[in-house]
Amino acid sequence: MNCTALVENPQHSGLTVYNMKCFTFLLFLYLFSRSVVDCAADGKGYFIFIDNWCAWYTREPEQVEFLIDWYFNEQFTMRYNSTVGNWTGFTPAGLIFASMYNENIYEVKQKILERQLICVDNTDLLFTGMDLNMAEPNITLTEITTSSHDTMLVCSAYDFYPKHIRVTWHRNGQEVTSGVTLTDVMTNGDGSYHVHSFLEFTPGRQDRVSCVVEHISLREPKIYDWDSSFNQSERSFVIGGVCALLLGAVILSSGLIHYRRRRSVI
Repeated sequence: MNCTALVENPQHSGLTVYNMKCFTFLLFLYLFSRSVVDCAADGKGYFIFIDNWCAWYTREPEQVEFLIDWYFNEQFTMRYNSTVGNWTGFTPAGLIFASMYNENIYEVKQKILERQLICVDNTDLLFTGMDLNMAEPNITLTEITTSSHDTMLVCSAYDFYPKHIRVTWHRNGQEVTSGVTLTDVMTNGDGSYHVHSFLEFTPGRQDRVSCVVEHISLREPKIYDWDSSFNQSERSFVIGGVCALLLGAVILSSGLIHYRRRRSVI
């Protein structure tokens, strides 16, 4: 359903009233019938746009995420995430509506039912159609030198299909969220995708840092460990020590050769 809401000239009070009536009408329909998908505001964007989608990271139906993205005037307003179990608002209006939905017990139960009907019940059908084209990601874990004393790790996933993938960082068994930057999932142009996740942190002597990759082509999550047995400064010290030992060995060898030559001449 499309509903034109002209808001270009705020001096026209009639248009403003029509705009509010449109919003109220659409909100009513969405809350009680779920039949409204969007309401065009102009030729460039949407007055209201709601995107429902499922995300499969593994083959287990219980692991599927049901998400709803709500946009208002092209602004990302709020999201429902079945893993979290509630709505999260990102704007002042989104915070109000998210709180209202989260306190509505019927809304909570309906989202659980929607996840089951839309996502969980279609898991087998999805995998049957995708098995022929599915591609497992190739993973690399590398360290980047930075100007600071922190360490920058890059976990990259290449040549995977389908698009949805989950890349997380774990430090000593606990998931890390601070210092993490994730790029958009980008296409390779051949139907496969790649993505990169960055972690910047100050390593400790006994830290165990891992990159965990979840994708529906994988029977279980893949874990890639970073060797943090010693940090960058310690590595430099070890490398310097090794160089000094090598230099000493060369000097000692030269001295022994020179001594033996003198003995042979005498």
